[in-house]
Amino acid sequence: MKASIHKLLAAGLVAAGALTALPSAPLAQSLDLYIGPGGPDLELRDRERRYYEDEYDRPRCSPRQAIRRASRLGIRDAEIQAVTRRQIIVDGVRRGRFVTVAFANRPGCPRIG
Repeated sequence: MKASIHKLLAAGLVAAGALTALPSAPLAQSLDLYIGPGGPDLELRDRERRYYEDEYDRPRCSPRQAIRRASRLGIRDAEIQAVTRRQIIVDGVRRGRFVTVAFANRPGCPRIG
């Protein structure tokens, strides 16, 4: 009788240990959907895609960013020569020579010349 109770308790402990060792469902993968009385909020979705609006001002490369980028390229005494709709032109000195570098007027200031 005692042996069967001990076996039953041992089997219960093994089962309890196995259940605690199983991975639980991660909480980060939950899905929450909120729908109000007027339906889902469509304005939030449209706010992210404002490129069709005329007054939308997209982010651009600032003259300060262009000078910082030019200094990373090794240009000393960098000065803004011209700012147009498409590019920012920076003049300076690199390795003792006068150089002119053009950056696109887009986010990240990519070098175009």
